[in-house]
Amino acid sequence: MDTPESERLRALRAMNVLDTPREERFDRVVRLARTLFHVPMAAITLVDEDRQWHKANAGFAREFTEGPREQSFCHHTIQRSSVMKVKDATNDARFADNPAVTGDTQVRFYAGQPLHAPDGARIGALCIVDTKPRDLTPDEEEVLVEMARWVEGELSFQRDIAKAAEIQQLLMPNQAPTCEGYDLAALCLPAQQVGGDFFDWYALDHGLQIHVADVMGKGVGAALIAASVRSMFRGASQFNDQEATINKAGRALEPDLSSVDAFVTVFSARLEPESGRLSYVDAGHGLGGIAGPGGSYRTLKTSGLPLGVLRDAHWRAHETTLAPGETLVIVSDGFLDHFATVDAAMERAAEAVHAGGSAQVIVDRFRSFASTHAMTDDATVVVLRREPT
Repeated sequence: MDTPESERLRALRAMNVLDTPREERFDRVVRLARTLFHVPMAAITLVDEDRQWHKANAGFAREFTEGPREQSFCHHTIQRSSVMKVKDATNDARFADNPAVTGDTQVRFYAGQPLHAPDGARIGALCIVDTKPRDLTPDEEEVLVEMARWVEGELSFQRDIAKAAEIQQLLMPNQAPTCEGYDLAALCLPAQQVGGDFFDWYALDHGLQIHVADVMGKGVGAALIAASVRSMFRGASQFNDQEATINKAGRALEPDLSSVDAFVTVFSARLEPESGRLSYVDAGHGLGGIAGPGGSYRTLKTSGLPLGVLRDAHWRAHETTLAPGETLVIVSDGFLDHFATVDAAMERAAEAVHAGGSAQVIVDRFRSFASTHAMTDDATVVVLRREPT
């Protein structure tokens, strides 16, 4: 039985793929379809409420991404459960006057296999197009069906990735804890839809806790590890000082990290608000520093290798003071690709602080940088600013 249109549209939008950028995994399918079927054009289309949108196409003008639904062949394809073939569009009353047939594109042959959402709703089509009348053999039809199933699998994966990204964002703190005399802001930009960076912050009875971590790699695997690390840090910090928090969490995580050959760089700090005393552990992160008035800047000490590199490793906590007017900045290595050295990257970070403004204004400078540079790795920044006396 056909899915009601309202439910079909709901299923389409739940896939979270409409109006997303081109992706090689889908472009590869349409290129292969052109080669296998010896046609000049192929496309993966999604049929929205009043338009047909191309997730991928080959042989069309590259800038072409959508057209009116009522003029699309794929609108008719989703009305049926099997391959729709139009052997010669000039002899088909449905399409003889279609602009794609009468215009420059000169469509004559079309074949499309419906694409299904996981609930079975028909949301689009994998289609091939020729400028000459022709037909498909039964074997060719079966190949088109199999390729469409391949696309359906990729679309379902897209939906799962989008859900994972949504869950990951929910795990990130949505607002900074109130800490009198301090200003706190952060940004986390995954290179893919989900990533291995995370930041966390929360108030403890004995201070303000901040974590920044970067799991080796990116994507779903790194995101799963990051969620586990975050949970472990949260639990350990409730009952331990800064040094014990990282060491107990590191020992607990070591078997899991070892089993997947992963490691995690961490900068974790605990602030005593009244005095500005900062106890911190830098486990292989090396990207934290304090910028002060007048252009001053000082780097912070490291505490050892990342979590997961050596068994029975120990990380020592260091202490410093965040004086009035000073700002703690921690970034992840996603920002490093655009600088020759770590020092150059941290100098730019200090410049962002010295330009003035609230913690959020400083973070927005990092956001602006990321928007104008191709970020190939997850990028995170946390800014903790102590207000001047």
